[in-house]
Amino acid sequence: MIERTKPMRHLLLVAALLAPALVSAEERHDHHLSELQGVRALHAWTRATGADKALVFVELENDSPRRIVIEGAGTDIAKSAGLVGFQLVDGEPSYSALPPLPIEPGREMHLDPNGMAILLTGLTHELTEGEEFDLHLETSLGELELHVAVEAANASQHSHAGHSH
Repeated sequence: MIERTKPMRHLLLVAALLAPALVSAEERHDHHLSELQGVRALHAWTRATGADKALVFVELENDSPRRIVIEGAGTDIAKSAGLVGFQLVDGEPSYSALPPLPIEPGREMHLDPNGMAILLTGLTHELTEGEEFDLHLETSLGELELHVAVEAANASQHSHAGHSH
């Protein structure tokens, strides 16, 4: 009878050891999603850079019953953060400050390369691929906390973009 319980003990031990890993993987997955009163932010990311500025991109969804306004942003790793829009000036890419951006109920807004973004200036350190940092969006509902992933310097999207949350 003792021989039969050994495999069961081993199975329970393996399950107990794996449980924290499964929770940790789920928690890491949740870093790609932030929510505030029906507003969702997915896949916040930026590119690795040694410069003193960086652009942050994110997918925003307003599943709330009311219009919300994205008013600005902030982070501890930069002196300033603000909404900007891409434009070509004399054939050269440029970004200029944007006013607060409304998102109607049931609508989405994507901050993407060569579109709208959050410009961080006065970075406190280089951003290296694989690094992560926190940033908050200032909205008409309050602050929406984001976890930003640093992708490769030449990335064109978040490495996990395309899967659902």
